[in-house]
Amino acid sequence: FTFSQISTSRCFFLKMNFNEGSVCTDPAVRKAIAMGIDKEGFVENLLEGNGYPANGTFPAGSDFGGDKVTTETYDAEGAKKVLEEAGWKDSDGDGIREKDGQKLQIKWLTYPSRQELPLLAESAQATLKDIGMDVDINCTADNNSVVQDPAAWDVYAMANVQAPTGDPEYFFTSTVTGAKNYGNYQNEEVTKLTDQLHQTFDKDERSKLAVELQQDILDDDAFFFVSHLNMGIVTKSNVTGMAAHPCDYYEITADLDVK
Repeated sequence: FTFSQISTSRCFFLKMNFNEGSVCTDPAVRKAIAMGIDKEGFVENLLEGNGYPANGTFPAGSDFGGDKVTTETYDAEGAKKVLEEAGWKDSDGDGIREKDGQKLQIKWLTYPSRQELPLLAESAQATLKDIGMDVDINCTADNNSVVQDPAAWDVYAMANVQAPTGDPEYFFTSTVTGAKNYGNYQNEEVTKLTDQLHQTFDKDERSKLAVELQQDILDDDAFFFVSHLNMGIVTKSNVTGMAAHPCDYYEITADLDVK
């Protein structure tokens, strides 16, 4: 057999719910969630190294991915401080914070068809409990229906190929400002830059806009990117021209052959 492996743009990430009534309308809660998830531990322990921690929307190695943006890192003590300063305190000593009589419960929506997502939910449930959040997991194959109800979730954890053609525009026009903006995230600057990206053809300028857009949504803690997938393909030794591709879609090409 022949084994081919590569890091891809398929990403496991969180969408925050900005609709009225969601606890994630509080910026402190969104920031604490981002600071309270141990993505390095998730990759090393639960994925057994079959992935790598994400910094932003896109993987390292592209003109618009990796360390070209900055994001929150795992900092449980810092997350506790953010919540304390925002008025979320554990006044009754049960380990879960509350504010104005409301418990800090996160309704976490995800689905089981990607085996990594239930593991991510359990990992987040454990580390967020350490900072005073109660994570209520709804892992359901009916996620596409549930996500349409803004009262049914606060965080939607999903997997997506962020750059299926190797270009950054798709993620922003589909997920951030388009039909998959289930959390009703609104940012005028992001909308303006997305429109500008759609009308820009210079490759370097498109990469620059993609970095700006990523940084804007990361600064808002509107999305949190946990890890990218390392994908492997196994073929019989007599198969040639079959190799894992970072865009996750271009494995079968005219080079595929059997000796």
